Amino acid sequence: MPYLFVGAGQAGSGIVDDIFAHKNMSKIATPIIFNSTIRDLQNLSNVGADRWYGIAEQYGLVEGGTEGFEERVTGGFGRDPVRADEVMGDHAGELRSALDDQVGAADGGADTDVPGSGDVPFAFLFFGLGGGTGCGVAPHVADAIRDYTDGTTRIIAVCVLPNTQGPVGEDDAQASPSRQAWNARYGLDRIESSADGIVLVDNQRLSYHNAAEGKFTEYNEYVADAVVDLVSGPILERIDRSDYDVDPPIIDIQDIVTSLSFGVGDADREPGYATLGRSVAMTQSLGGYFLPLVGRQSVDATALANLAERKQTLEGTDTADARKAIGLLRAPSRYIRDGDYRIDTSTLRAFLTSRCDEVNLGATLTRRNLASFSVLFTYRRSDIDRIAEIERLATEYEDESEAVVQ
Repeated sequence: MPYLFVGAGQAGSGIVDDIFAHKNMSKIATPIIFNSTIRDLQNLSNVGADRWYGIAEQYGLVEGGTEGFEERVTGGFGRDPVRADEVMGDHAGELRSALDDQVGAADGGADTDVPGSGDVPFAFLFFGLGGGTGCGVAPHVADAIRDYTDGTTRIIAVCVLPNTQGPVGEDDAQASPSRQAWNARYGLDRIESSADGIVLVDNQRLSYHNAAEGKFTEYNEYVADAVVDLVSGPILERIDRSDYDVDPPIIDIQDIVTSLSFGVGDADREPGYATLGRSVAMTQSLGGYFLPLVGRQSVDATALANLAERKQTLEGTDTADARKAIGLLRAPSRYIRDGDYRIDTSTLRAFLTSRCDEVNLGATLTRRNLASFSVLFTYRRSDIDRIAEIERLATEYEDESEAVVQ
């Protein structure tokens, strides 16, 4: 099952890079990175230069590894998504060639053993909303993917909201909170028409931490782990369920897309706005690593659900306002089948149904000595106070800018 994971700009590139730190991820998915600053690209550890595309005003898309790449891809867009949008618009046709190179030839002549060759049923697009590059180019990338597959690809946008309570480090000091809010509104308004569902990751969740700048790496890894669990856990582990005396309910990517959107059929489809949470509990004590038959630990389903709720990626959201929810339990077989250590999935389902009426719960196996519960709560845009705050600040920025011009 071919997946496409695209990172645009610094924030999106970082999350995709962390996703491909997971073992065997490259066997089931294709990464592509678009960025306008060579420094950000060179900081990537898991996605090679053959998957990079630089964006430069003078040259358009520049393939990674091109002679003189470092000299061509240097400037960035100075937190100006409108300019990034204009440049990408001028070179939008080059996105088709990039997709052709990365996910298979359009005429079907690509090697079908290459992940992503031919059909691309699902694409994940990661980008930040506070800056210029990701916010400006992401809708062009989404449109190009949909056009490339004749509209068959379902696109999930994972958008990183800026901290609008004030600067969290030297980089963020370059733009006021109200300007970053304007960028975020601009990006959300444009991605709505291109995505089937939108997952929000809020940097304001880090604003209360000491040395918050150092927390971004951990936050990216947290988001990457949750996405990997939801999307590809059973495939990556390559577990044959018939080898186990257990048959837990299954959710797949189409279930996730359904949970992230409203309406029936393409004509009526409307993207929802979701927040993401993940909790983890060890199933084996330290002693159990040396003596495998001892050290098993029980896992409290209520604690697992409550922690996933507390760790939601959106600031100030009440899950009781959610319209839909989907959750996935990932655990060793003995914690899913009947037995002394079984995690009570009815408790997890009751937790979800206490928040909203339309829920889906699945479970999958893992060989790891831990249990994880990943959950998405989906809202309509009008339900989310954080977006209302961003829209208010964006309007303030427009009023301030107009006053300066006058």
